[in-house]
Amino acid sequence: MAGMRNLRLWTSLISVSVFALLVLRHVPGTWLIEVRFANSTVGYVVLGLIFYVAVYFLGSQSLEYFRFPRFHFKTGVALLLASVFVIREISNSDNLRLDPWIVVRGLVYLLAIGFGEEMVSRAFVFGVLHKFGIMRAIFGSSALFGLMHVNLYVGSDWDPWSAYWHVVGAFGFGVFACALMIVTRSIWIAVIFHTLSNWGIIFDKALPNLSEEEKWIPSLWQGLVLPVPGTVMMVGFAMVLLWINRGEVPHWLHRLAYKWKLIEKAHGAASYSSKATQVHHLCGAFVCAKDQRRDEPEYLGPPQALASNGFPF
Repeated sequence: MAGMRNLRLWTSLISVSVFALLVLRHVPGTWLIEVRFANSTVGYVVLGLIFYVAVYFLGSQSLEYFRFPRFHFKTGVALLLASVFVIREISNSDNLRLDPWIVVRGLVYLLAIGFGEEMVSRAFVFGVLHKFGIMRAIFGSSALFGLMHVNLYVGSDWDPWSAYWHVVGAFGFGVFACALMIVTRSIWIAVIFHTLSNWGIIFDKALPNLSEEEKWIPSLWQGLVLPVPGTVMMVGFAMVLLWINRGEVPHWLHRLAYKWKLIEKAHGAASYSSKATQVHHLCGAFVCAKDQRRDEPEYLGPPQALASNGFPF
């Protein structure tokens, strides 16, 4: 019975993802206005509003994140790690000098992409899967987020390697975006991060059309491992943020501290010497909470926070 319920759930989520792609493909079409980025911007805004309303009326768990980010050192660490990816994206772009009006329209378009896709993946899908646990919600919503990008390679644009690279990279991005949302307690931070991470869409040069002889064809091994380093980096940073959010030092860091003799054992239990203060420098923003239980549930803030922040916006 539970297996059938899970099957129906995932079938429903896949159907929702297909519906989202259909919205982007057919709303508003090309009939709205022949201005660069205009039609696509409207499509993403409509998509975001549809799922924003759905999340609100379904009373999803993700409503906890529809507020301003909390002021906490954990938020600062999360923003610092996010800036690594944003700076890399902007610095690796061509950063074309465009007409100011095109730049404005382009930035609005990027913001619409961030809003629309975050409402689908982080607000709706993550919220639906939240009842199965935080980690399942993170990886499940990120997997669907990655698979949705296959849509970019359908038809004449089909390129199996490019589709695979994009899906794997988007999965890693989704995991980090979930962690960023959880740690900062705000989905709007994830929207802004998503917006800036797409910088190259507007400010990169268009790729030339290469002939079949000019295209790089990777070997099987090259193709499989190409997106792995970047994805591992994003997932790794996400795990660091989630460890920080729980306020405890992971086991591997304890073992490292034992090896470096920063922590001493006494009477069969770990007691922290005066050197233990160095652990804080080693783990950055990790908090050494000796009495905190590992199975302590994730605290997402009081329900009253929604009303105090004026939801819905």
